[in-house]
Amino acid sequence: MTCTDQQGVPRLPLVCDADTAGRRTATALCSNLGPPRRLSTPRARIQRVNVSAYAAAVGSVVAATIATFLMQPWMGPSISLMFFPAVLLVAMYGGYGPALAATMLSAVSLAYFFVPPRYSLNIGADDAIRLAAFAVVAIVTASVSAARKRAEDAQRRALDELHVALSTLRKVSGWPTFVDAGLAGGARRLLAHAAAVVGCGRASAAWESEDEPWVYVADSDAASPTIQRFAPTDAQAISAVDPRGATLACTGPRGEQADASAPFEVEHLSGRVFFIGLPSTGPEVTPLAEIVAREVGNSLEQLYIHDRVQQVAVREDRIRVARDLHDGVLQSLTAIRFQLQALADQPASGLAVGDHLLAIERAIAIEQRELRRFIDDLRPSPRRAAEQGALARALEELRDRLGAEWQAPITVRVTPPDLGLRADVEDGVRLMVREAAVNAFKHAHPSRVSIDVQEDDDRSLRVVVSNDGRGFPFRGRMEHDALVASDAAPVSLRERVEELGGTLSIDSTPTGSRVEIVIPAPG
Repeated sequence: MTCTDQQGVPRLPLVCDADTAGRRTATALCSNLGPPRRLSTPRARIQRVNVSAYAAAVGSVVAATIATFLMQPWMGPSISLMFFPAVLLVAMYGGYGPALAATMLSAVSLAYFFVPPRYSLNIGADDAIRLAAFAVVAIVTASVSAARKRAEDAQRRALDELHVALSTLRKVSGWPTFVDAGLAGGARRLLAHAAAVVGCGRASAAWESEDEPWVYVADSDAASPTIQRFAPTDAQAISAVDPRGATLACTGPRGEQADASAPFEVEHLSGRVFFIGLPSTGPEVTPLAEIVAREVGNSLEQLYIHDRVQQVAVREDRIRVARDLHDGVLQSLTAIRFQLQALADQPASGLAVGDHLLAIERAIAIEQRELRRFIDDLRPSPRRAAEQGALARALEELRDRLGAEWQAPITVRVTPPDLGLRADVEDGVRLMVREAAVNAFKHAHPSRVSIDVQEDDDRSLRVVVSNDGRGFPFRGRMEHDALVASDAAPVSLRERVEELGGTLSIDSTPTGSRVEIVIPAPG
C-alpha cells in the first residue's frame, strides 16, 4: 500500500500515554494538530499590494509637499515637519521598500522646493543629515510594524488551529459505547458513527489481534459483507494494518481508494481506519482522522473483549451442562442398566421380575422429573431465595432414588435439619453428594453409604460421604492439593467443589472410604 500525505512524506503516528479516552483525545489535540497553515497569497495579489504601497508613498510625499507650501508662512524654519508623518505612515503600513522610497522622495522634495537655492538639487551636508534621519525613522518604524504583523499572523494561525481543535472536540465528544450482541453488528454501527463524525461517505477498518494471525475487515456500508477474514499471507490485508501515521490518498483493505486513513493500537488490537468519500482533504482532516481512529480502536477493543467473554461463557455453560448430565441422568441410566443386567442373570420368576421392573419403572419416572427440572434450570429465571429445610428434603429424595436404583441402604443426616442454602449452593451440594454416592456404588461395592451435611460454627458447610466398600486405590488421607497433583479424585466432583470455592479431602482404607467436602460460608 502506498500512502503519503500531500507533500509526499509519511506522517508519524500519534503517541499518547493517557489512561482514559478523554485524556487520549486531549493529548492528540494538543500534540498532533498538524503543521501550521502557511498564509500564502497569489503572486498577482502581492504585486498589487506592492504597487499600492509605493503609490501611497508617492502620494504621502506629494501631500506633505503641498501642505508645507500652504503652511510655510507659519512654519518658519521647520520645513520637515509635515514630511515626518508621511514617512511614519508609509513605514507603518507599507514596509521597508515603500518607507525608504518615501524617505528619498521627502529628501528630494525638501532639497528642491524648500531649501535655498530653491528649485535646484544642490545636495549639501544638511540634506544628507536630513536623509539619514528620515531613513532611521523609516527603518525603525517599518521593523516595529513588521514585528506587529508577524505577531498578528501568529495569533491568527493560533486562532485557526484552536478553531480546528474545538471543532474536532465537538465532533468526537460524547463518543457512544458500542456493545452489541456480536462483534459484527457493533463494528458496523461503530464505523457508521465514525463516518458521520468525519463527514465522509463510508468508513472501513482493518485490524489484527495479538493472539490470532488473521486480519479482519469491517465496513460501515450495510451492503458490504459484515466482517471479512483474510489470511496472514494476503499482502493487501497485511498492508492495510500498517502502523505508520495518518495519510491522505491511500488504498483501502479491499483495494478501494480512500481519501484518508489513520492507525490505532490498543491493548489487544492494532489496525487502521479508512475514510472514503471525504468532501475535502484540508489540513484539518489529519488530526480529526487520527482522533476518530483512536476512538474506533477503543470501541473495537470493547467489542472484542465483549465477544471473547461471550464465547468463554458459552464454553463454560456447555461444560456445566455436560457435567450435570454426567452426574445426573447418565449416572441413573447406568444404575438402571445394571439392574436390567442383574434381572437378566436371575432365574425366571414372575413375582421377582415384576418387582424389579416396577422398581426400574419408578427409577425412570424419577429421572424424567429430574431431567425436566434440569431443563427448567437452563431457562432464565429469578434466583430462588434460601428455603429452610430444602436441602434435607432434596437429599432425602436423592436417598430414596439411589436406594431404589442400587438396592442398598443410604442414611442421610443434615444438621441443623432446617438448614437453608442459596439455590446454586443447594444444587451443587446435591449433585456432589449424588456423584460421591454413585461412585461408591459403582467402584467400591459397599453394603451401605452414609451422607452427613453439617454447618460448622464459622457457617462453613461440611459434607461427608462415607461407605464400607473397598476404598480408593491409595491408602491414607489426601488433601485437596495432593488430590489435584495426583489426579486421584473424580475430576467432575473436584471441579464442582472448586466451583463453589471449597476443598476436597479423601480418607481411604481397605474397609471403606470417606469423602469430605468443605464449602466456605454459603449464603
